[in-house]
Amino acid sequence: MQPFEPGDIFLGLTELNDPTDDHAGRGRIVQYGADLKKKGELWTEGGHHLVGGLNFDRNGVLWAFNDLSVIHVDARTGRQLPLSTKFKPRVYRSASFAADGSVYLGEHMLARDPPPGIAARTTIKFPRLPDTGWLGHGRIYKYDRDWNLVREWDVDHCPEPTGFKGVTHHTLHPSGQFITYTAETSKRIMRFDVVNGRQMPDLVRYPGDDIRDGNWVIALRYLPDGRLLATRSKTMDLIDEQGNTIREYPLGGTYGWAEVMLTRDPRYVLVANIWTGIAARYDLERGEIAGVIDTGYAAPRRSLAGIAEYPG
Repeated sequence: MQPFEPGDIFLGLTELNDPTDDHAGRGRIVQYGADLKKKGELWTEGGHHLVGGLNFDRNGVLWAFNDLSVIHVDARTGRQLPLSTKFKPRVYRSASFAADGSVYLGEHMLARDPPPGIAARTTIKFPRLPDTGWLGHGRIYKYDRDWNLVREWDVDHCPEPTGFKGVTHHTLHPSGQFITYTAETSKRIMRFDVVNGRQMPDLVRYPGDDIRDGNWVIALRYLPDGRLLATRSKTMDLIDEQGNTIREYPLGGTYGWAEVMLTRDPRYVLVANIWTGIAARYDLERGEIAGVIDTGYAAPRRSLAGIAEYPG
């Protein structure tokens, strides 16, 4: 991987190569230039499953997650930094960064044991937490700027089809007052006040009693003005602060748009589809895809589990 340049795009793209585990392989982050051409790749240390949840902190360090590991990559060298032992061993999936340097991590997993019947859908070997033996508790964790654990909160959850997901996607409101989060492929966009430590009313509840009907939400990202982007199935909603959908963006293709991230240019965001292996730059003004990276990693090789642009 090359030293980072403003506008570089990074994809979590694990090389799945374990015939006994359909989510396992060599962890990898691939680097592309602003022109969407490949520049380099980093084979990561820590964890044996999908590298995902990519995001940049306010110091330009790239964060990612794999199993119980929190991964950091130095922008100046393109090299992975040593794994820190400060983070509580959890299957994190998402990070948000506050103005004071604090970091909020969302715990992807929520289950004591693998749900009944899950073996018919996946051969993944779930990691267990070394302290509790659970797969995960679905909490939100706050660490200070030196990565010391400050708080961990039990938060509301919602049912989703797999039966083991907690806080899969979250985004910090521009005010810094609360986190908006969900479990992907569920019907609730929930909020938690991280200043007062209390659950807030849901921003959105999608209709229907059947959690498998496809009328759900997947990935979330706040725009700087407080409006929220939420990927659905083949579309992305723009939601105001009252929870009203004010615009629906077509994404096309097939279900699986599981990532949305901001870019340096507020006109565009990045989106990624784990099932097709397509990453795209999306024009919010025109409501259309403005550039594509086809990774070639479509299902069953699907491993596109994170996307982020280096802000410089």
